[in-house]
Parts: sequence; C-alpha cells; structure tokens
Amino acid sequence: MIIMKGASALGRERQIQKNNETRKAIIDAAVSIGLEEGFDELSIRKITDRLGYSAGIVYHYFKDKQEILDIIHNQTSLELKDAVEACISPERSFEENTKVVFKMVCEMMKCNPDTFKLILVNRGSRSSESIDLWLDMVKRCIDMGIESGELRDVDSEITAHTLLNTILVAHMIISDRKTEKSKIEDIFNTELDIILHGILK
Repeated sequence: MIIMKGASALGRERQIQKNNETRKAIIDAAVSIGLEEGFDELSIRKITDRLGYSAGIVYHYFKDKQEILDIIHNQTSLELKDAVEACISPERSFEENTKVVFKMVCEMMKCNPDTFKLILVNRGSRSSESIDLWLDMVKRCIDMGIESGELRDVDSEITAHTLLNTILVAHMIISDRKTEKSKIEDIFNTELDIILHGILK
C-alpha cells in the first residue's frame, strides 16, 4: 500500500529544507568573511552584501551577529576536538600524546590564527559549551595518565585548566606582531616542558 503525502506535508518539508539551506548559507558566508578578514571584522552588513540578502532575512534566522559567531565557534571547536581525539593513540605515553596535540595546535596557530582565536579565545561568547568539552577531554586524558602510573597524583581538573591556559597564554604571546612564526613551536615546547616537569613521575 502506497501512502501519498498531502500537499501541506510536502510544503512543510520543502519549507524546512529551505530554512536549513538559508541558515547554512548565512553561516558559510560568515565563516568565509571571518577567514578572509578576521572574525572581529564580521558584520551583518558584510553577510548580507555577500549573499544579496536583506538584513531582515538574517535577523529572521539569527538574533544577532554574536549568535552566528557562537554557532561557528561551537561547530569549529567540535571539529578540532574530533581531530585531536583522532590523533591520540593508546600506544603512546601521555607525554608523547600531549606533544603530538601541542604540535597540532602549533600548526593551526601558524596556518589559521583567526580560526584558532575563534575556537579558544572567542571573547564575549555567550556559550561555554565548547570550553567545557575541551576541559572534559583533557581531564579524562590526565585521569588515564594518573591511572597508568605515568603522572603524579595531581588534581586533574586544575591540571586540565592549566594546560588550556598555557595554550591561551602562548596565543597571547604569539599574537604580538613582534613574535616570529618560526618561534611558535619553541614557545609551546618551553611552556609544555614546564608543565610536564611538574606532573610526570
């Protein structure tokens, strides 16, 4: 027996699809502008100019520019978190895995500084969801390091905050225009060695 959908049901499905496509187009345009000009320079007007939309269309789907930034921030953070988790190997020690992750972050800082800033520095974000995800992931890794006997019996939550803060401090140093990109990895390795010296057995 074939059940035919009514015209109203098909109309609703088409409208939902159209709404999703419009939201995605707005987000995609915002990402493109942010990568080209820096996310601090993003504005509703730049989005509407790029898409040929009226401001009313953008405000129909998003409360304001900050909501768009928060969505990009969370999506991009989840993508990087998945990439980080994929490069962590149970065959390597905590120290080796940490260095692999820090090296990956270094490369991102050098190649995509605006994206990195959006993910971990996103000032004024109304969402702390992605930072909580990062803290949880780092804390779990530290707990495994303690259980395996590689690490001292440290407070994993405080240590997770310290590791993330190290990345943020390094970013602040690197953001100084006087800092050469070639020195980014040296800065990271120095910061990392200080932390690992304090928690490795």
